[in-house]
Amino acid sequence: MNRLLITLVFLLTCAHAVTATAQSESLSYEAVVDAGSSGTRLYLYQIQAGPDGPSISLMFEDEPSDLRGLSNYVDKPDLAGKYEIRPLLMRLTRFLQAKEINSREVAVNILATGGMRLVDPEIADRIYESIKQEVVSKGYAARRIGTITGQDEGLYAWVDLNYLKGNLRAGQDTEGIVEVGGASTQVAFALEPGRDSEKAVRRIRIGGLEYAVLSRSFLGLGQNEARRSMVNEVTVDGFAKNPCYPNSVSPEVYFDVVKTRGGQFSPKVLGQDANFSPACFDVYSNVLQKISANPVNRYPLVQFRSAPEFDKSRFVLVASFYYKLRDWNLLSEKRPDRALLAEVFSRCVGANAWQTVSSLQGEGFFAQNACANAAYLYTLIFSGRGLALVSSRVDVLDGVNNQPLTWTRGFSILTAGS
Repeated sequence: MNRLLITLVFLLTCAHAVTATAQSESLSYEAVVDAGSSGTRLYLYQIQAGPDGPSISLMFEDEPSDLRGLSNYVDKPDLAGKYEIRPLLMRLTRFLQAKEINSREVAVNILATGGMRLVDPEIADRIYESIKQEVVSKGYAARRIGTITGQDEGLYAWVDLNYLKGNLRAGQDTEGIVEVGGASTQVAFALEPGRDSEKAVRRIRIGGLEYAVLSRSFLGLGQNEARRSMVNEVTVDGFAKNPCYPNSVSPEVYFDVVKTRGGQFSPKVLGQDANFSPACFDVYSNVLQKISANPVNRYPLVQFRSAPEFDKSRFVLVASFYYKLRDWNLLSEKRPDRALLAEVFSRCVGANAWQTVSSLQGEGFFAQNACANAAYLYTLIFSGRGLALVSSRVDVLDGVNNQPLTWTRGFSILTAGS
């Protein structure tokens, strides 16, 4: 009897060890760095393989405010790894040590977006070589380091949104996404089966289901680059005063249009040379038309509306649009189009309107460009020259179920699935 009991305990112990080993072997860890045009942030994911597709859990997130973005290293590319990536890896290492995870088990991906698409390829290669050396020197496996396409960025963001919302299952409708970054804007939504012949469509498979996602990125239609183009458009059109900035009676006030990057000239608008008016929306309409039809984009913005699925789909607005509504306390508004428009004319119009804006938001870079950004986002999202979305079909989010919306998770899901 004792011998039988000992044998049974031994068999149960072995079975438990085999199960534990199988579970640990199905687990993997992946760090993805989102190297955006205005900052760099790291996400660490735990990936659990499964018969219905991978399960992704966010373990660690790091977004230091003092990192400027890889495109700021065009004049010193060999220092990008040391100053932009090393701080992230050091904090990641401390987290892994606390969790008793070997750093050699973590694959590191460092993927840049719109800002680096504007950088000369030879300089970009030097930046990435500097980064790869830094990753390897810290004991990590460098998996993918480079610039992702705008189409992929939109696709990954779409996957992330619909994964977190639980939409990626049979019989469930998916939702589209509009992501306005600093240098580019991504729009992505799913097409019906059989309508996926366009080159802009990516076909993917998740959890045994196939999706055809129309994903387009518009380089130059990010909030910062569009603002730079707006200033040039105002000059070309011969405006006496810039209609996208609030007036100031003080001769000492000026607005920084863009942050200085890589020694580039940073245009400024004097407060006395500004006078916000409805003409700002017309200027941004011209910017939208010119840039979306530019050969580098090859897909006019209004062409989205020719797809029947576009009019049927709900869209989630993320990134810059979310931050704009948050900063102006408009997130609870059921009609963000009307609320944003009313707030623009309440804050930005009138003699010495800059005093009103600065008293509400301070005098920093984001406050300086608050009126111009609001006009641009309204024109891009709601106007007939833009996407012409209606408020009843949009949600404005930065996360789902206490998880941040980030294309990096979508990248990890598709990478794990492949």
